[in-house]
Amino acid sequence: MSVLITTNEPQSIKDLFVDSIEVPMNFDMKLYTESGTVGMERKKVPSDLLASVEDGRLRREIIAMKSECDHRMVILHGVMKFDKHGMLMSGKRQLRWSRTGIRNLIRTMEWMEGCFVENAVNDDDLVALVLTLQDYLDKQKHYSLKGRPGVQKSWLVPTKDEKYIHFYDGLPGIAPVRARMLLQAFPHPLDLFQANIEQISDIRGFGKPIATGIYNFLRGI
Repeated sequence: MSVLITTNEPQSIKDLFVDSIEVPMNFDMKLYTESGTVGMERKKVPSDLLASVEDGRLRREIIAMKSECDHRMVILHGVMKFDKHGMLMSGKRQLRWSRTGIRNLIRTMEWMEGCFVENAVNDDDLVALVLTLQDYLDKQKHYSLKGRPGVQKSWLVPTKDEKYIHFYDGLPGIAPVRARMLLQAFPHPLDLFQANIEQISDIRGFGKPIATGIYNFLRGI
């Protein structure tokens, strides 16, 4: 397995990959495969995942993976637990994120930012995930979906901004004009996840009710 691990990763994680090479990087791991390089960002859940959304680290790490790698993946390391109301828990403390909000965040990473998202429930599972990913991407052919149609050359591919506007247009109280205003204020959807109600309401014509609706929708509240 040809994997690079950033110097910032905890020693306990580095020790899991005995043949890895430690180098400074702007994300956690880089895997070299026959299908290209794979950038991987490991997020301990729920604490590190949510903190990295709120302080902007996750966005910066995804941008770095996009610029340096052929493929991107965010690995959710651990198990997220929810109470009977569907609210995310950290130990015995209820967080302001619901199951729906976490799903929205994962969909944003996958659909808007082009990052695969996978889960590793513990350290052994993390190693297994990376090993099997290497094996999968080193294969020349995959037959599990052998009958699927190929990519049609006539398909129109939306631009990044068009995808983001479409995402923003689906938020409560947002029409195409406001969606474009959101894009100007928050060029990446993860920027909007990071924003608080006051920052959203500062956009001209939004106000606190619309901003609150967007903030709560993204978190599934």
